[in-house]
Amino acid sequence: MKARMKDSVTVSVAIATYNRAGMVRQAIEAALEQTRPPDEIVVADDASTDATWAALTELADHESRVRIFERERNSGGVENWSFAIGQTSGDYIAWCSDDDRFMPGHLEASVAYLEAHPEVGLVHAGFADVIEAPECAAGAAQAQARPLRFPQTRIVTQRTLIAYLTRYYDWPFHPSTLVLRRAVWERVGPFNPAYALADTDWFVRAVEQFPAAMLARHGVYNRRHAGNWSNRLGSARMQREILEIVEKAIDRLYSGMTPPELVWKAAWKALWRMNVRMRLLLTLRARLESGHGDAACAAWNMLTRGTGRALPQSVAHTGRVAIRWWCGRRAPKFEDTRQSVSPL
Repeated sequence: MKARMKDSVTVSVAIATYNRAGMVRQAIEAALEQTRPPDEIVVADDASTDATWAALTELADHESRVRIFERERNSGGVENWSFAIGQTSGDYIAWCSDDDRFMPGHLEASVAYLEAHPEVGLVHAGFADVIEAPECAAGAAQAQARPLRFPQTRIVTQRTLIAYLTRYYDWPFHPSTLVLRRAVWERVGPFNPAYALADTDWFVRAVEQFPAAMLARHGVYNRRHAGNWSNRLGSARMQREILEIVEKAIDRLYSGMTPPELVWKAAWKALWRMNVRMRLLLTLRARLESGHGDAACAAWNMLTRGTGRALPQSVAHTGRVAIRWWCGRRAPKFEDTRQSVSPL
């Protein structure tokens, strides 16, 4: 039976944008076309230098639910994310990246679940990739739905969070599928600008305080293109930040000094670092096979110097020389269309 939402419930969509006039227009239009329309869509322009502000002004002139804010200076991204959410007023807050688009029933399903399960603080869902690779003809991009992780809704709590992050290291959640209660944002606080992966750090801090539900449905179209935030970071930096974010979460979970807590903390950190090293080895192998020397060296540097005990400089240097020699023998290639728009 479908849960009914109370008429008094209000829903806000928050979007932060920078230099994406066409994409953010599509993100806003998809939000407006929801089966459960939002009560407001707050868009914060991070001092764009293209036609983004003009596009937002046009939309706001024709749709009163679209509220737009122009920043005086560019914040670099993360600060603007917090600013956008800070301007919302709804009981529920739905986040959407400016290059993604909600699927039609995303807000209805997410809010209905939260209304029916008051013990859950936030929900997220699966997604479908929409690939815009250089070799794709204009207008030829097609959605490729990623397999759902679970056949039924799965709850993650602080006690199961570390195991969940270890198992689903690559995609613990999709930011544009997040829908949360206002009380969650008010208690957890804004994104931490110390991290480029500030959304991952925020998700971890949120689940430490509120149960999160992953709905067994697809929520958004995830646009894959060369300008993705993850591409600007690169795979090695992303993995370095995830390592630190999760190790801090382990410290918070086992903050006591009793022998059992110290043992559990040491065990989880050892398991987590082993997991990261394995992922880095897989990344290194993939980059060697595709001939991407810079990306392979970045993964090697992280593997040898950034996951606990560092190897000698001579070993790290020898490895980089060998990687350069190996990748210099071939032209970089992509085995999968998604790789051409994914972080290296």
